[in-house]
Amino acid sequence: MNQQKIIKKSILITSEILSWCVCLIPAILIFSNSIADIIVVLASVFFIFLSSKNNNWLWLKEPWFKISVVIYLWLITTSFFAYNEELALSRSVSWIRFIIFAASLQYFFLNNKKNINRLIFSTLIALVYIIIEMSIEKFFGFSFYSELRELLLNADKFHGGPGRLSGPFKDAPKSGIFLAYFIFPIMFGLIEKIKNKKPYYVLLTLLLSFLIINFYFVYESGHRTSILSVFISFLILTSYFFWNRRRIIFFTTIVFFGGLVLYSSDSDITKASKHNMFHKSIGEIKNYPDSAYGALSITAFKMFKENPIFGIGLKNYRVACERDEFLSKGHVGTGYGVSPWKGHYNQGLKKHYEPTCSSHPHNLYLTWLAETGLIGLLLFIFLIIILCKKTFKNDDKTKFRNEMEMRS
Repeated sequence: MNQQKIIKKSILITSEILSWCVCLIPAILIFSNSIADIIVVLASVFFIFLSSKNNNWLWLKEPWFKISVVIYLWLITTSFFAYNEELALSRSVSWIRFIIFAASLQYFFLNNKKNINRLIFSTLIALVYIIIEMSIEKFFGFSFYSELRELLLNADKFHGGPGRLSGPFKDAPKSGIFLAYFIFPIMFGLIEKIKNKKPYYVLLTLLLSFLIINFYFVYESGHRTSILSVFISFLILTSYFFWNRRRIIFFTTIVFFGGLVLYSSDSDITKASKHNMFHKSIGEIKNYPDSAYGALSITAFKMFKENPIFGIGLKNYRVACERDEFLSKGHVGTGYGVSPWKGHYNQGLKKHYEPTCSSHPHNLYLTWLAETGLIGLLLFIFLIIILCKKTFKNDDKTKFRNEMEMRS
């Protein structure tokens, strides 16, 4: 009996520690992808252990899980036809951890209010920290995290560069991506918390002010994909959540005036962001086939035409794009198509040709098409459809977690 109590207590302690770690993943991602990945693996293994111990495999019946497993098997299959089989296999085999981790979030770690609150507030703190770092960089030209790395690790300093703010990230786009990905889930999580509290509209105005500040720093990151992502997410989410006409007007008015203030700013960084966001974007859209993004897209289509069924293999775009058959006219045999950061940037050729090689084609669907073939792309789209249906269905799996904890 004592031994059973010890085992049960150990499981509960492990569950509590891992729950905290999982809820802190967004903040941990700022500083280390490796630590976050370790937490993902440990949480997945622990979830499988609990499922086995309690003989409860309800999550295996989830439609999204089944299609994810099919995608996983397809990724492994395509690896044997990849340009770099070892690279493709190493990425494909380890992809299973994300599937199991997603199930553990749905059925265990994020299936109670306590952990959801932890996740909301830990992510909120992470957002505030990034905004503080970006504010310091904007007004003083340095990042505390960059300075600390130099002091403790003797590492090189970093900053966003002309027209960009990076905050605690080495690459400026990551700051915009982080804010764009997390701001809306956190905002609606906080709105849910304050909906029955007074004064509601005062608290809501404070939250919307915080949202505008995040919009501003996404804009100052200079990353156009993040800016576009925030804009599209804003339109979709306001339509879905704020169905009441007066609420839509209230919400949209605040964001509109916030955006107007942002666009009216005359700081050097904001001027560069305006040019990068509007003038450069319009020019690239008008001349898309001749732009850098157009060249990368053409390269992806060439890869698909060459390997329509199996693709070139997961994470193989960066490898295959250096082959002459995938380079644009004028790049063949020059070495110019190789990723610019590898030191093969020919300034003379740049005047006439855009680079046709990068780590990825800068388009998620083209990435799936080029690297996993038509079947891989269709499976991925099918997964998205299932997840959308799942989101709107709003199933309750609290009973599953309670049963697990009681049996443990």
